[in-house]
Amino acid sequence: MKQSKKVSPYQLTKQILRTEGIRGMFRGLTPTFFREMPGYFFFFGGYEATRELLTKPGQSKDDIGALRIMTAGAVGGASLWTAIFPADVIKSRVQIQGISTSMFTVGIEIARKEGPLALYNGLTPTLFRTIPATAVLFLVYEYTKKFMYQYL
Repeated sequence: MKQSKKVSPYQLTKQILRTEGIRGMFRGLTPTFFREMPGYFFFFGGYEATRELLTKPGQSKDDIGALRIMTAGAVGGASLWTAIFPADVIKSRVQIQGISTSMFTVGIEIARKEGPLALYNGLTPTLFRTIPATAVLFLVYEYTKKFMYQYL
């Protein structure tokens, strides 16, 4: 049985700098930007749009209750990951495989060789993680905000 050698973060950093130079430290940064920027539009947009939809006539969206806040948070998280998952897959391939071609070329290659759904490989477990996490995140955020406005 082959045992893998543990490499410390310091050793890995030295290796990257020695083999790739300073640019190696930023491999995958461009796809990360392309993932994050639209991602948060869908995250907060999905959350706020769902809060509006769940608000009863004459009710403030700040008073919709815990379950509706959590539902809106879950929708926001699911919206973010569904929208950006192809960019995340591309970013991961660029970082892991050390690909130096453009992210668009990598995406086209993945879709051509593995099929378009390959850009969504791993989305289901990600949604199982993010839905409860973002539901709780926004619940804590909203109740913390209420507490701070009331007592501070």
